[in-house]
Formats: sequence, structure tokens, C-alpha cells
Amino acid sequence: MASHIPTPTPHTLNILCFGDSLTEGYSEYGTKMTPYGTATLAYFTSRLGPLTKVHLCVEGKSGDLVTAGFSRRMERICRSSSSAGGHGSLHEKATQWDWLVFLGGTNDLGYGRSVEAIWETIFSVTSIPMARGAKVLLLTVPECSAKNSQLDRRRRELNEKIRGDDREGVYILDLYKKMPYHSLGEEEREKIWDNGLHFTEAGYAKIGEIVGRRLLGIIAGGEGRVDID
Repeated sequence: MASHIPTPTPHTLNILCFGDSLTEGYSEYGTKMTPYGTATLAYFTSRLGPLTKVHLCVEGKSGDLVTAGFSRRMERICRSSSSAGGHGSLHEKATQWDWLVFLGGTNDLGYGRSVEAIWETIFSVTSIPMARGAKVLLLTVPECSAKNSQLDRRRRELNEKIRGDDREGVYILDLYKKMPYHSLGEEEREKIWDNGLHFTEAGYAKIGEIVGRRLLGIIAGGEGRVDID
């Protein structure tokens, strides 16, 4: 008698990419939006089998501050109803997120908000989906073209707090290290940076692949809390 082979259970992966203009994909003075989540979704769907459906929602709002609008937006999103989607769906909303990819703080630093206030709000905002079972991929704040010692110091302090988040279920992606500005050659800088603050379509695509690679590595069990490459 032939042994019974169990049928694999289909799996759904719900990912929320949340932040400001760097999540929305702002470039070319706002005439073009190419969110990095598009490339993240493509990375996942090209590497996962047909039994895994990926629902990815991009929730970026240009000009928004962590310390002003993020909490209200996150609470609204987590209360929203789920919507059906197929394999590889973009902008799907779900009440239960498996992963939150969080990027924010650039605008707050520019407006002079205190590092402590920014970090406390990041902590509280990310705690909202975590209380519902989500894990978090927390991105550090990338540099920009402005050379300002005070801004650099405050960004460094904020990123140190982000890297030091040791809550269970929180993982770090050091975007500051992976998407430099000043250390790049002119050709590479023009390719991925749009205006010294935002990225080009190619830059957002690079971020999306970096996020996808990091997430998939964590899910597969091969990477720790902090990325080391």
C-alpha cells in the first residue's frame, strides 16, 4: 500500500512597507513615484514557489514626520480590513501583518526634532503591529548631500538607537551603510541619487532588492538580528 504524501499547505506572506517619501519612492520633484516595495515584491516572487502568496502594501507619505503623522497612520492601517490578492500583489492591506519594513526620521532630523523624540515615536509606532504578531525590519536613516556636522551627529545618534533595538522580533537593516552618498563616485551617485535627499528609480530598485534579500535571509533562518555584510 502506497504511503500517503501530505499536500503542502499554501502560505500567505503579508508585508507592510511604511514610511515617508523614501518609502513612497519620490523622485524628479514628485512627478515620479517608484516605491522600493515594487522591487522587494519582485525579489520575493522570483524566488518563492507558487504555494507562497506575497501581499505587499506600500504606505509611504511624502513630507510626513515620524513625530507628527506616523502614529495616526499606523493605527489606521492596522484597523483596516484585509483584501484578497493573488500571488505577488502590491498595495494589499491586511489586518494581520507578518512583517513591517519601517523607514523614517529623515524629515524629523531636517526639522530639528530631538533624537529622543524621534526614537521614542519609532519605538511606539512599530510596537502597534508587533502587538498583533508582526516582526519588524527596521532601517537606519540614510545620509544626504548636505554637509552639516550637527545634522550628521544627530543622524548618527538616531541610527545608533535604531541599531541598538534589541526587542524580540526586531531586525535591523543598515541602509545608511548600504546606500552611501559622499563616498560614491560621481557616476554611481548620479545613477542612484536623485536630488541628494531622494533616490532615482534605479536607487529605489536597489533598496528594494536589499530589503528583499535581507527579509528572505531572515525568514530562511540564515541571518541574525543585525545585518553584518
